[in-house]
Amino acid sequence: MSDNEKNGKPKLERPILETLVRLLSFVRPFRKRLIGVLALMFVTSGAALVAPALVRAAINEGMAARDESALVLFSFLFLGVKAVEGVSLRYQMYNMVWIGQHAIMTVRQKLFYKYMDLHLGYYDHNRVGDLMARVTEDTNSLQNFITWAVVNTIGNVLTLAGIIIVMLVYDWYLALLSFTILPPMVILTLWWRKQSSKRYRAVREAVSAVSASLQENLAGMRVIQAFVREYHEKDRFQDVASDELHKSLRADRLASMFMPGIDVISQIGIAIVIGVGGVRVINGDMTAGTLVAFLLYLEMFFNPIRDLAMRLDQFQEAAAAGERILNILDTEPDIQDAPDAIAVPAIQGAVELRDVSFYYEKPENGSVPANVKPGENGKSAEADKPEKPTAAAETEEEEPANVLHNIDLTVEPGQMVALVGHTGAGKSTLVRLLGRFYEAQSGHILFDNHDIQRITMRSLRDQMAWVPQDTGLFATTIRENLLYGRLDSSEDEMIAAAKETGAHEFISALPKGYDTDVEEGGSRLSAGQRQLVSFTRALLADPAIIILDEATSSVDTVTELQMQAALARLLEGRTSFVIAHRLSTIIRADQVVVLDHGRIIEQGTHQELLAAGGHYHHLYTTQLQGGENGN
Repeated sequence: MSDNEKNGKPKLERPILETLVRLLSFVRPFRKRLIGVLALMFVTSGAALVAPALVRAAINEGMAARDESALVLFSFLFLGVKAVEGVSLRYQMYNMVWIGQHAIMTVRQKLFYKYMDLHLGYYDHNRVGDLMARVTEDTNSLQNFITWAVVNTIGNVLTLAGIIIVMLVYDWYLALLSFTILPPMVILTLWWRKQSSKRYRAVREAVSAVSASLQENLAGMRVIQAFVREYHEKDRFQDVASDELHKSLRADRLASMFMPGIDVISQIGIAIVIGVGGVRVINGDMTAGTLVAFLLYLEMFFNPIRDLAMRLDQFQEAAAAGERILNILDTEPDIQDAPDAIAVPAIQGAVELRDVSFYYEKPENGSVPANVKPGENGKSAEADKPEKPTAAAETEEEEPANVLHNIDLTVEPGQMVALVGHTGAGKSTLVRLLGRFYEAQSGHILFDNHDIQRITMRSLRDQMAWVPQDTGLFATTIRENLLYGRLDSSEDEMIAAAKETGAHEFISALPKGYDTDVEEGGSRLSAGQRQLVSFTRALLADPAIIILDEATSSVDTVTELQMQAALARLLEGRTSFVIAHRLSTIIRADQVVVLDHGRIIEQGTHQELLAAGGHYHHLYTTQLQGGENGN
């Protein structure tokens, strides 16, 4: 662990310049519009430089010479130049906002697409709220940088260069004298840059922690209220919110010292020009118009410097946010298609596991903040890694313990396999390996004699359907949830599938039928109705292989009996892997595979295993049968 991490400070992973240059690459697709903005910037800066010169001419050639026509002429010229500056600035600002909005949309899309590509193991080690914050809060910080900071910095540099030239032409001695304040400004700016870099990174991490805490509490609201832990969660949120407030105030305190310091130094420069320039006007070495113009240029000279100093504030914040975003975009999925992977044709459903072993790998450089405890990912600690043994939490020097050991299993097309065992035995892990959501460290998994590592993941998962315990319904209509199984399904196909599973009857009875909004998690439907929708979605996908992960465990026995016909229709003619604790589901299996601590200890039919009088017989008499009778 680095010293920064030990001290609770965010690790400085990238040079700021590298980060900012990478972020500017998101503007490249809009370079034509950006060129137009730069052209407008030259017009705006040119108009700003001409205006003080017209004031000088109006004073010297109009007021001092008592020439009213010259005074009127230069006054109108001044108004005309300011009008050009205003119109040019208006279009410049609009186009910069347009570029910034589109660039940020691109960043958010790339982040979302990356989230879609990362494997499930990544989400076991990173908080959902933190990942959300990178798409929301962090991209908002980038928007200010892309919209204003970059182009305004270029404009400020151009304006500064023009002002320096004009001031040297008007009076080189007074110009050089006024530039003596630049070294203190540079020293102050360099000090501020060094200090603010660490503080703004700390702010971004604190904001992320607040988002993560909010997401977790909203997701777990039922558990919180059921255990009457509202006061506890209020205290926890108060802690992370106070930490964010403290770190934000530390960054703001630094900025509040920096900007007044720049202002004081700039006012010293103006005082020098007024004093020295005033003496020269009195002595006749300088005209009053030149002194006024010089003061206007000097004020203009300090405005870009102040603005550049403020932009440094945005640069630091953007660099901190950009680093977090680039860390995501630079993450490569641990599981990818092999270069020679093929799109497997329609499979019959034969599945074979040969000497398969697996353990959960620890992330080499996870994105979880140091203060995150297991289980703070919007779910319980067990849900983060349901099959992961406690040995996996050992020190980094120790080898991780296997979750599955030398699994050998052969399944013929159309067979139903029931996976039985205590919690943590490895059942869910085994079926996740079938979908290649995780990668086995050793052994081979074959589908119709095609090695899983030589098959494209899309072609494999297209021929599989999953029916999880929590159903996984989206906050949209029943129709859209059903069509998620196969997006190109027709209306008739959808209704036919719903009739086969028995879902059509209750759906038709709803006020809006298939267009009924089920709300988040399907909360408007009963547990049985949600499972029927999930069954229908899987049936509509017409897969060769079905995975049921305790799909009926959340419903009562009466409801399960009503669902048996739908389940039978779903599994008919398909290879299926069923994780179940209900006897009614297990006794129909062609194979019952008993897992214990990641090993297959028994295998056979329900009757064969009962007759053997082994571990399955013990489960049957103490848990399975008891569970059925109890219900």
